[in-house]
Amino acid sequence: MKTVILFGSPRKDGNTRQLVDAFTTAMRSKQHDIRLLYLNDMNIRPCQGCMGCTESGVCRINDDMRDVSKYIMESDLIVYATPVYWFAPSGQLKLAIDRCVAFFDKEYNSRIKGKKAITLMSCADQDSGTFQPAVDMFKKTFETLGVEYIGRVQASGCQEKASVAEEMLDAARRLAETL
Repeated sequence: MKTVILFGSPRKDGNTRQLVDAFTTAMRSKQHDIRLLYLNDMNIRPCQGCMGCTESGVCRINDDMRDVSKYIMESDLIVYATPVYWFAPSGQLKLAIDRCVAFFDKEYNSRIKGKKAITLMSCADQDSGTFQPAVDMFKKTFETLGVEYIGRVQASGCQEKASVAEEMLDAARRLAETL
C-alpha cells in the first residue's frame, strides 16, 4: 500500500511524531511504501480561491504543494498527522487541506475519490472533546473529496514533549496492522 503522511507539526520530535513513528513502524513491518512529508519545511502558500486548478488539476501557485498533490494522487492512503491547536489542525496542515480544491474538476468531481484517510492527532488538553471540531472538519473534508475515513488515533494530555501514553501508541500500531 502506498502511503503519504502529511506531517503538520512544527516539531519533528514531539507528540505527533511519536504517533507517526508507532504507526509507520507497524506499516513498514508489512512492507508498505511510506512517504513522510514535513509540511513545516515546505513552501506551501495559502489558496487564493482563483479556481484555476479546476481546469487543469494543477494549482496556479508554483510551490511545494505541487509535490504534495502528486504524492497524494499516487497514494492509496493519506495520513493526516497533526497537533490540535485551538480545536483545529495545525496551520501547516490546514494550508495543505485548503489547497485540496485542486483535486476537483470544473464539475466538482473528485480526482482522489476512493482513497482512504487516517488521522493521528495529539493535544495538550486532557479533555478528549478538544478533538471533536477537528474530527468534524476532517470528516466533512473527506466526505466532500470522496475519501474514506478509516480510522483515527487521538492522544490527549500531551503537555510535555514526547509524552504520548503507551495505550495511544499501541492504538496507532493496531490501526496500522489493520491495513
